Amino acid sequence: MRKYELFEMSDRETIMDMYTRFTHITNELKFLGKIFTTEELVRKILRFLPRSWEAKVTAIQEAKDLKTLSLDELIGNLQTYELRRNSQQQEETKKARGLIGSQDHGRR
Repeated sequence: MRKYELFEMSDRETIMDMYTRFTHITNELKFLGKIFTTEELVRKILRFLPRSWEAKVTAIQEAKDLKTLSLDELIGNLQTYELRRNSQQQEETKKARGLIGSQDHGRR
């Protein structure tokens, strides 16, 4: 139970990696007789996402009914957001490298 209560996602972890770890912990607890509602699990996942995900968590809480939101829908939603974030970060990195490269040419 302690692993469940202290569970959190690291900034470098993917949604699928986090969800796999989370599922292992909850399955162990279910085997020991603990019963979780889907809503409990959804709320737990939203609570332990890193601070950098705060805007997305708020958007989900405001737009979705957490009583009826399935884990599959939540994880799919988070994965979509993760893909967008990663592609935006890659674009920003490319732009930054392009700016640095063009600045270097001006100095020569």
